[in-house]
Amino acid sequence: MSRAALLAAALALSAPLAAAQEMPRETVLKLSETAERRVRADELHASLRVQAQGSSVAAVQQAVNRAAQSALERARAVPGVAVATGGYHTWREGERLQTWRAMQEIRLSASEAAPALLDLVGDLQAQGLVLSGLIYRVSRPLERRVREDLAEEALAALQARAERLASVLGLSVAGFREVRVDLPARETGPMPRAMAAARAETVPPAAEPEEVLLTASVEGEAILVRR
Repeated sequence: MSRAALLAAALALSAPLAAAQEMPRETVLKLSETAERRVRADELHASLRVQAQGSSVAAVQQAVNRAAQSALERARAVPGVAVATGGYHTWREGERLQTWRAMQEIRLSASEAAPALLDLVGDLQAQGLVLSGLIYRVSRPLERRVREDLAEEALAALQARAERLASVLGLSVAGFREVRVDLPARETGPMPRAMAAARAETVPPAAEPEEVLLTASVEGEAILVRR
């Protein structure tokens, strides 16, 4: 065989080898998935204000203190209701700043005892407290459980999607180089509306829980290799 023929044959044999060496041994596939679920809010929150006004700062503050102590004692007597206090504020108002006003916030919450909490709020309204907020939220234990379940669902969907896309490319999934699980921060929900205190008969306010959308997102880098 001539020298030229030998050279041509060598080049022909080396071309596939060079092409194979140029092909990447792995391909990185970046993808993400989200899982979501609607859950019924299970925790009722109420915010009430004790307030008083007058010309004497001492008398005004004493009136708020007595009313707050009475309300707290009444609230602590209800099983299943969590009780806390918010801010306490005293200020002057009027054209000549002749009027003193004082206010203290009382915060109540309950899950299983939500009906009892509504009755309690009605009683406190009848005592002169102002209901400034009433809202259902998803409790932290329930939210944590649901979001962890959603993260598992999203990860399973991520794995399945990576395998489908790898098959389209004629490759297979060797594993994931990096995976990120994103559990969004708690939503604050709608702002509660202020509600005036009841002055006639003691009728508790109405409250019905709504369904809240919870989500979990995952993203990762799948390593694809030739089959």
